[in-house]
Amino acid sequence: MGDENKAKEVMAYLAPSNTSVFDHLSEVLTNVAISNPENPVESFHKISREVLENSLRWTDEPAPVKQDLSKQVECQNLFRVQKAEADPTTSISMTSKVGTDTYIPDIMAETEMLNWTGISVGGVNATRIMLSIRQLATAHPEFKSVRFFGKILGKQADYYICEAEVTECDEAPPKGLIPKHPEKRNFEKAQQHNRFKYYVCHSPGAPWTALPNLRYYQLLAVPNIKRLFTGNLTAPMATFPPFPGETEAEYLRAKIAHIGERTVMSPSGFFTELPADPEAKRKYHSIAPSPEWAPPEDLSGYAAEVWPASTWTRHYPQVPDADEFGEDFVPDETGKWPDIDPEGWPLRPLSDEEDAPLWIARQCSHQLKAKAPVCLISRQYPGAVVVLQGKKFVNFYIGFGNQENEKMYTPTFQENLVMPPVCSDVIYKVHREPTIERDADGNITATIPPEVKPRYPLEGWLHFNDEQADLRDKMYVEWEELKKKEAEEKAAAEAAAAEAAAAEAANAEGA
Repeated sequence: MGDENKAKEVMAYLAPSNTSVFDHLSEVLTNVAISNPENPVESFHKISREVLENSLRWTDEPAPVKQDLSKQVECQNLFRVQKAEADPTTSISMTSKVGTDTYIPDIMAETEMLNWTGISVGGVNATRIMLSIRQLATAHPEFKSVRFFGKILGKQADYYICEAEVTECDEAPPKGLIPKHPEKRNFEKAQQHNRFKYYVCHSPGAPWTALPNLRYYQLLAVPNIKRLFTGNLTAPMATFPPFPGETEAEYLRAKIAHIGERTVMSPSGFFTELPADPEAKRKYHSIAPSPEWAPPEDLSGYAAEVWPASTWTRHYPQVPDADEFGEDFVPDETGKWPDIDPEGWPLRPLSDEEDAPLWIARQCSHQLKAKAPVCLISRQYPGAVVVLQGKKFVNFYIGFGNQENEKMYTPTFQENLVMPPVCSDVIYKVHREPTIERDADGNITATIPPEVKPRYPLEGWLHFNDEQADLRDKMYVEWEELKKKEAEEKAAAEAAAAEAAAAEAANAEGA
């Protein structure tokens, strides 16, 4: 019986493999002859098992290890050159215009300038960003200029931001509304900001995603919100105060506009204002580089210890003021409404009192101060820098997108908080069965209604401000008692001094 079980076990081991019984026994006997065990009959099963385990083979091939090579493929596509199309009749390649009229700054040179400040995205990433921005500019020839705005850090992924300037907004204003309608003004007051189109991606070489256009109400709400970005453009926005937008893409667009309005600067005189002129085909106010500007020979004045803030100017569109329509803003007899001037694009010089404390100005070298680069580091938005070297300057931002607030907020005690009266009788009604009295025969003799107590004590009700007074801190109560005691001692001392003075006056009159 034992031999039969051993034979079944051997056949069970042989079943998964493709080894025949004859080959297996031949290999076992060969192993017995070579090893020459003391008791081969008893160790036959052990030797057979060892031979079988050494000859096992996997019947299923293991699955190949999956690797995410999407980033490598995206970077590889950056270095591909657009091939010229061939003439179908002659098979001769036709010359194709790969370049574009869009102005693209030298990002590698800007990266070298940023290295003086200690902030950079790295040489390899700068090359990828430069090639990616060139591809974006080639795909959109309507752009006037394209530059790398910076990088905003997120919890799940980061945002690489590209700024493209267009001639006018690519979105039509709402129709069928009066000129002072809130929805129409919400669109028109952000037109200067919407002349900048922003694209974001999660890694250099990844496809660019266009952010939605900005609205005026979003621009007003974003300074009061502090929130970390998730890295997902479709993430819902749930903030306090509420943000007038649904997704993180809208919040990101508003945050970029707020950061640019506070940190994008240029040397004074570099730009000049161009007012709106229909004859010159300029519908809106704009700015342009001034041909008369020349860099100073000595740059040390831009980063002196007490540096004049007026040497720098903010040239990013500002936040427009709220509308104030008077009573006379009504249509005339023909039904035509008065014209509303388009939003301006003023250049705003920095002030020494308000803006100078928000920036740190220094020179990047102490050996040749006249020619050394000058950098400004923002205290309001950590990670925002401005670098000036000769005729070139660059604005860059890298950070979490939140404003730095050095002041600590401490809630103050409110004296006039009173809890409003609460009554739930209208909302909730509790039904209670009445008490029924019966006689000996079971007949109902009396029905006593239930006694319903008031929902809360009407007399001696403790309001919220009284409860808050009872829950005051012990030290605050002790300080009040000490102050009261000092006031009583002071009053007693004044009374005693008055009595002594009156006694002296009485004695003097008696003498």
